Amino acid sequence: MDGTGMDRRGAATDVALIVAVLVISKSLLLQADSLWAFAGPISLLVTLAVAHWRLRVRTIAWPSIGLSRPKSIGRLIAYTLLALIMTIAAGEIARLAAVAWVGTADLATQTIDARYQDRFAGVSGNPLHFALWLAIAWIIGGFTEELLFRGVLFARLESLLAGIPLAALLAGTGQALLFGQQHFYYQGAAGWISTGVIAFVSSLLFLAFGRNLWPLILAHGLSNSIGLTALYLQSPG
Repeated sequence: MDGTGMDRRGAATDVALIVAVLVISKSLLLQADSLWAFAGPISLLVTLAVAHWRLRVRTIAWPSIGLSRPKSIGRLIAYTLLALIMTIAAGEIARLAAVAWVGTADLATQTIDARYQDRFAGVSGNPLHFALWLAIAWIIGGFTEELLFRGVLFARLESLLAGIPLAALLAGTGQALLFGQQHFYYQGAAGWISTGVIAFVSSLLFLAFGRNLWPLILAHGLSNSIGLTALYLQSPG
């Protein structure tokens, strides 16, 4: 087997292992009465640890898959604002399209378990809950998700698909489908589609930004912060 074939085999192993750990760990955590609200963050941290291990096995450094120092602060700010605007707009358009396609807002937002829709119920008017979820929004949403999906999974999928036309776009599509699926349990069909579209647009921006993750990390954290702040300012009940 030549080097390309070995790399594809290794990439296939890495992708399969990372996806299995992510899906199975979250499924198990969702069954725990005391942990279900944090099933996403915990499963993502566990999966990122596995992804880091696989990168070390392949001697792949984090900077080589996007966690490199930005070339200029001005460009970083501009790219971050562009990513923030484009991902919010793309997600909202996709969400509205999903609701229209499904037929009703209730069906579009239906989840497997209705309780999952209340995972942020304690944020409204509660400074401690707001601070907790704001920290999670940056550590998990901004940093961990971007490293895992637009970083590791995108890179390994691209290696797996090397030689195939539009391999980068296919890799972006693959990580976007998984990213959307991970949001279905509490956002329903509309959430799957809107977050999947956001993930795909983010992969395109990742390529446009010279394969640098920092603008996406910052934009993701800011987007989550905007949403949580809106929830916090709502009147409880």
